[in-house]
Amino acid sequence: MSADFAGLYSRLGRPGIPPERLPRALPPQCFYSVCSERQLMERLEFDLLFRWFVGLWMDEFVWDVSVFSKNRTGCCRARWRSGSWRSCWPGRR
Repeated sequence: MSADFAGLYSRLGRPGIPPERLPRALPPQCFYSVCSERQLMERLEFDLLFRWFVGLWMDEFVWDVSVFSKNRTGCCRARWRSGSWRSCWPGRR
């Protein structure tokens, strides 16, 4: 999966979020009614359940909110362009 998304990440600036962890951060946001990405990053700071679900170790730093937003948007755009979103709705073409 990392090789597929390697072109989306810049080598400059803050480090990007590993593509395996990005989609894993979204279900806890929905399940626990976390209203914003900023609140999600705050919950990842101290909530061990959120850290476990995403795959963060206890001593790993939580991502910056702007990096999370930018990577999530880029990942969604790339998926839309590639057409892989169609696998979510098999009946639609």
